[in-house]
Amino acid sequence: MIKPATLAIATVLLASGCATMSEEECMVADWHAIGYEDGAAGLQLGQLSKRREACADYGVRPDAAAYRAGREEGLALYCTEHRGFRLGRAGGSYNGACPADLEGLFLHGYQAGREVYLAWSAMNQVSGAINDRVSEREHILDDITDMSARLISDEATKEERITLLADIARLKGRHTELGVEIDDLEHELAMREAEYQDVQTRAPYQ
Repeated sequence: MIKPATLAIATVLLASGCATMSEEECMVADWHAIGYEDGAAGLQLGQLSKRREACADYGVRPDAAAYRAGREEGLALYCTEHRGFRLGRAGGSYNGACPADLEGLFLHGYQAGREVYLAWSAMNQVSGAINDRVSEREHILDDITDMSARLISDEATKEERITLLADIARLKGRHTELGVEIDDLEHELAMREAEYQDVQTRAPYQ
């Protein structure tokens, strides 16, 4: 059983990001509690080495056995299907921390979450491409307006008007091309949205 006080110390260490530990933290450390928190966060066993290096400056050697025992308890909390799903859904990478007897269920959830993440990413990529083209079209219209005003101004020379007419024609052509691209992308977006909804419906968690 982990005491509330020592668990609180370990929680502070984890929240501070922390393989780096102060002298006081090393002196009062409950290595079972710290191992538990590291395991519950899905950290690899290599975290112990980082803590050992941090405390070596103060002449403190971690209780590796207690740390490992606590970490195993923490991993039982982390290595679940639901936590795997949450990691995959967030686009995180699995670092192989789970033991063999828990890894299968964790990976089942992770793959399901990863599928949702990839579908969401694909949908947002297409949406972003549409927004980029809409923005480009707006800028083109602004440029055409400015060029048209210059074209009819008294200051424009004949040579400049010829250049402006060619540039305006080119921009109008690009404006039309972008419209076609947007139509195609909107059709693709509808498909991506349907795929995303389907994946979400089949996901074990929401």
